[in-house]
Amino acid sequence: MEKDYSKEYADIINKERPQHDGDAFEAKHPRMPREARAKIFAPFAALKGHNEALEETGRTHVLPED
Repeated sequence: MEKDYSKEYADIINKERPQHDGDAFEAKHPRMPREARAKIFAPFAALKGHNEALEETGRTHVLPED
């Protein structure tokens, strides 16, 4: 069952993104370039060596073709 948040966030759901035109917040937190932002959300390996272990398991358990 998925929770319906539309009533809880009704007051902010349709607001515009805040504009910081040279204010103190913008000076302290400049807008991040798109390339740098993409790195934040890039996939990462939470378990180091996990992919290699899976590949090795696949190599040892796959039957050779006739």
